[in-house]
Amino acid sequence: MAEKTVTQINIRVPHELAEDLEQLAQVEHRSRIDIARQLLWEGIAHRKQEHALALYVEGKVSRSKAAEIAGISLWEMMDLIAQRRIPSNYTISDAIAEVKRLLAASGIDHPDPGAT
Repeated sequence: MAEKTVTQINIRVPHELAEDLEQLAQVEHRSRIDIARQLLWEGIAHRKQEHALALYVEGKVSRSKAAEIAGISLWEMMDLIAQRRIPSNYTISDAIAEVKRLLAASGIDHPDPGAT
């Protein structure tokens, strides 16, 4: 099993935030650093999703590209779009592009559908 590379980050936070973190750690019977690490992971995941959704709403990326940017599955992205009641700007050319991208990513050799 390969070891993960880690980087130490030192941050200064307001006293109230440190107290809240300590209270959460006590309630969950976990260390303060474990709670802080989990909150950082969750916060970054949320920000990535928000960024990907904004790009999708602006029409700059497809649903599958938004999912890739957010680090979630296409199905999870579709759920987020539905939950936010974001209108779909999905076209047939988007579907074709997604299928081609998925096939390429999977390494499946596919013939040209227009070829006979």
